[in-house]
Amino acid sequence: MRFACALVMLAACADAGDGDYNQTEPAPLLGVDGSLDQADRSCHVVLRDLERNWTGFTWETTGSSWVWQGSIDISEAAAAEGLVPSAMFRMAPSGSWSSVIATPVTSAPTPTTPGYVRYTVRIHQGLPGPGWSGTSLANARIEVVPFLALPEGGRLFDHNRNSNDLTNYLMASPDLAIWTDPTACAPPAGPTRARLVFAADFSERREGVLAPGGEVSIVFDPARLPTCRNWRNGNPLYDITAHAVFSPGQQRRDASVRDGAATMSVPSDARGVTVWFENTAIPGCQTWDSNMGANYYFAALVPPQWMGDARSLITRGGSDACDGGAVANSPFAFDTWARQRAAITNLCFQIYEPGLTDHDDPDLWHKLDVQLHYRYLGAATGPWQQMHVGFDRRAGNNARYAASWRSLDPLRSYHCPDVTPSTVNGAQVVRIEYYLKVNGGELRPQPGAAYAGQFSDDPSTWRDANCD
Repeated sequence: MRFACALVMLAACADAGDGDYNQTEPAPLLGVDGSLDQADRSCHVVLRDLERNWTGFTWETTGSSWVWQGSIDISEAAAAEGLVPSAMFRMAPSGSWSSVIATPVTSAPTPTTPGYVRYTVRIHQGLPGPGWSGTSLANARIEVVPFLALPEGGRLFDHNRNSNDLTNYLMASPDLAIWTDPTACAPPAGPTRARLVFAADFSERREGVLAPGGEVSIVFDPARLPTCRNWRNGNPLYDITAHAVFSPGQQRRDASVRDGAATMSVPSDARGVTVWFENTAIPGCQTWDSNMGANYYFAALVPPQWMGDARSLITRGGSDACDGGAVANSPFAFDTWARQRAAITNLCFQIYEPGLTDHDDPDLWHKLDVQLHYRYLGAATGPWQQMHVGFDRRAGNNARYAASWRSLDPLRSYHCPDVTPSTVNGAQVVRIEYYLKVNGGELRPQPGAAYAGQFSDDPSTWRDANCD
């Protein structure tokens, strides 16, 4: 679909994160004749995850409510039109709808999905908290639906993971969370994609992965170069040109960014790109945006010099998120005890790249594209999926990364696994195969092989009744 060129925010009061909430948000009007509301199934807005925010000691609270925090991705097309996501939420089935505007992610431990722009959403108003009884929490149902407010007054609702027009995301006991689904709105097929964004406030950032053999889009706000302008009969007689030189091959690309982003291929031997901008107009005006003559440089993502020490730590308690884990060459076991009692359930590994991981760098997440690739095996074999892995901390000169097996547990409560479990000695079992990928380089037990693990659980009457 084509988006309009401006965003008209919801008329009621809403604020990003923990500000004022709109308490009179109308219910979705999907299916009503003449409604401007629409269901999005084209991945223009999608909720990636949402759960209570763990501080390291307890769940974050505001007032008497816990705080839920999650990620919303919007398509590059939506972002290019200036649209910003919001989220409606309520206590189901009859609570009043509230809404909150999401905030853009400018730095994060996990990279944005290529092809998307990431926002953070936080909700708490009127939601459960530590003062609720066990019975009340068991009966709690929180309904959530992200949306984009459109200029015409309508709303574009996220139905990329809920196909029915009237079905929204639902958080219920015991986890009160919406977990990541890597199969929903996956990165676009084709070469790896990156966006180099030059904003009106004179900030610069990279989104996605700048990789040899991939694609890069240069997004430039014309407000950075306002001097040279000229028109004749309504036609512009000026231009803004992006100049890009890829090193070390010195391949040069020149493209106009006056009317929108310029997309170009990245040479297969590229290790970085230098960018500057030129504004010209008839009869002879010329100005530059070149970082005061130094130009703007972005390094390409290439495999690190070393990656290894993959291990899984599943324990009820520990002073460190990774220390003491079993090496990944030995399959891990995630059983009913781990599901109910383990406080740490991490897959950990380390990366070393000279000049990159050997010092503190808040932009490291931009420079290392760290992915976990996995598939489930039960009565049948599921497809390969992927998710980004977050930075944990530095370990000497290495960067340590960690991902929780709990978020990938196919047998978690009130969840239907991607594959039908096998039955082994009366228990339901789903195996997992996985490997790690960093800037295109792979960490496997040996070439072409995968690490392994096993999830198991006692038979579940809920799964028997609700899962095919």
